[in-house]
Amino acid sequence: MNSMKFSIIPFTPDHIPQAGELLAARHARDRSVHPELPARFEDPAIAATAVEATLSRPRASGLAAVADGRLLGYLIGEMVLDAVWGRSAWIRTAGCALSPDQDPELVRDLYAGLAAPWVDYGCFSHFALMPTADPALLNAWYSLSFGIEQVHALLDLEQYRDQAAGAPPGIEIRLGNQRDQGRLGNIPHVIWQHQIGPPVWGMSLPEAIPEIDEGWDELLEDDQAKIWLAFKDGKVIGSQGHWPADEADDGLMIPPDCVHMTIGATLPEARGLGIGTALTRQAMAQSLADGYRFCEADWRSANLLASRFWPKQGFRPVVYRLVRRIDSRIAWSRK
Repeated sequence: MNSMKFSIIPFTPDHIPQAGELLAARHARDRSVHPELPARFEDPAIAATAVEATLSRPRASGLAAVADGRLLGYLIGEMVLDAVWGRSAWIRTAGCALSPDQDPELVRDLYAGLAAPWVDYGCFSHFALMPTADPALLNAWYSLSFGIEQVHALLDLEQYRDQAAGAPPGIEIRLGNQRDQGRLGNIPHVIWQHQIGPPVWGMSLPEAIPEIDEGWDELLEDDQAKIWLAFKDGKVIGSQGHWPADEADDGLMIPPDCVHMTIGATLPEARGLGIGTALTRQAMAQSLADGYRFCEADWRSANLLASRFWPKQGFRPVVYRLVRRIDSRIAWSRK
């Protein structure tokens, strides 16, 4: 690895073309491990558009490591101030890339400079979306006290082409519709109720609960959404929801012809009956028949049920959401 001397300076729009080249090269390396990732970002011009979109986010800023006019690496992040995430800072998938001849140690220097103003501003939760294909890069983030919180994964639907869809004895699986509004019972609340428990302990705001019920009713009316329901004795005991995934300018995770799966739940008393597997086979086979090639999903790494179930269904992690939570007492301990 190159150990040349470099300067760390503010990232400006002038750096975008070179940043696009670095990001395109990084993405090509990532695709050598995960070919299901979108190929278009291997084009430096398209990768540069992703960098530009990342820099254009509200409250975004970045740092560039340069030597003799050459960009060695960059880091771009943004502060997010809202009710759910509080005062936090985020580095998105297009917000970090290094030249192949640079040691990932460079990330540590860039983070130290970029994050200092965040901490001064009271942003103590820092998130970074990093590709799973680069263990050395991940190790650099781990050494900065970041850990895995969320897993983003892709599934190649071709593996479901010849799998027979069916249901366990006594179980009916079908698409939900407007007539199912009011019949879902506790299904809309299974995921958050599970995630507030051990070992996830993921908070859920009480004021969001009514919005969850409204959201499910809206999904059952949405022509683009397909909500699969599993019934036993007329009661909904499981569900899985799919809809088209957006291909954003900075969407390095989403390939063409991709469907998004964000709902997958089975009532606790119905687990172990094969409901989740049956729903998955039915939903994935139908998505393939509808012309989709990939399915994208994400889950909390500490969710024992999800982190064990979805990889068995064929999902491959492509990006980790890493998190570091800084002791807020730093705000007064330096005074």
